[in-house]
Amino acid sequence: MTLIRNKALLFLFSLCLFSCSSGNVGYWEFKLLEKSIDTLGNIFKSEKPPAVKKIEVPKAANPPSIVSYIAVSDLDGSEVSSSEIKALTERLRSELLLTKHFKLLERGIMEEILKEQGFQQSGCTTSECVVQMGQLVNVEKIVVGTINKIGNTYSSSVRIIDITTGSIDKIVSFDYTGPIDELLKRGMKKIAIELTL
Repeated sequence: MTLIRNKALLFLFSLCLFSCSSGNVGYWEFKLLEKSIDTLGNIFKSEKPPAVKKIEVPKAANPPSIVSYIAVSDLDGSEVSSSEIKALTERLRSELLLTKHFKLLERGIMEEILKEQGFQQSGCTTSECVVQMGQLVNVEKIVVGTINKIGNTYSSSVRIIDITTGSIDKIVSFDYTGPIDELLKRGMKKIAIELTL
């Protein structure tokens, strides 16, 4: 693109120089050259893409001496594809493990146990259902949540539920406007760290 622009400007400059040297540059010729240069300048002006707002990730707390044994249920969502939900859930699992605040039940083992028990994980959003799921897979706490998209904004809400008491230990909610890549790369890390604070 820069090479084409430079050639076009060189051509116009040569034309202008040739016309000027012959002394035959009239008012209209000059205006035509001026307009052509302005038009080319506008065509080849490099537009910067809008800056992507980065999600601020808090500093992680030191891990406790005793860590909780948790499971992460697949996130629910609307206006977000199932493959994107799956990728976001997997990243959340990884980020929770990286905080060193939790021991994590592997997803495949969790799905196998639930399948053997005839338990449907999808659509399990009530506290009673989540507690029952946690009891079946024998964990202390379970992480559940949603990620919805409205326009260009992603709205996330993730909570940790204590299986013994059925109470919510911690809930993290935030909204983000921008590409889903940033939500995957930094948003899930932000949620995981904030769940430990």
